[in-house]
Amino acid sequence: MLMNETLMALGETDLRRIGDYVKTNVYGWLVEVAPQVVSGPQILERIERIEERLAALDQKFVTLQQEMVVLQKELVVQRQELKAQRELMEARFRAVDVRFDDVNKRFDDVNKRFDDVNKRFEDMNKRFNGMQWLVGGGFVLLALLMTVYDRIV
Repeated sequence: MLMNETLMALGETDLRRIGDYVKTNVYGWLVEVAPQVVSGPQILERIERIEERLAALDQKFVTLQQEMVVLQKELVVQRQELKAQRELMEARFRAVDVRFDDVNKRFDDVNKRFDDVNKRFEDMNKRFNGMQWLVGGGFVLLALLMTVYDRIV
């Protein structure tokens, strides 16, 4: 209660006088406590330098954003080019697969022809074997007849 009574005892004029006293002396007090922070022209210079740095950083940021937009566009173009190249390569691979299939068909046809020729040679070989036995048997028969005729005569 003592505190409230003291505040009550101070009037409006007293509070104004205290406020005026603080306003006139606060700068001096701050200079005594922290002179490097409070000096007016130095603060303004520091604020101006900070604002200049911020403006430069903002400009760098805008420049970087513009470069990023350009790079993103280039990336999109490169992706599209790569996609087109990949599709072209896939089409070429499919064409090569078709060509290989055609070549395989041709080889199959050639193999079939060789099989047909081999079969013909096997048939001819059987004929020649049969003819060889026939000729050999004919010579044996002829020799036998000659021997028999020679003994008879």
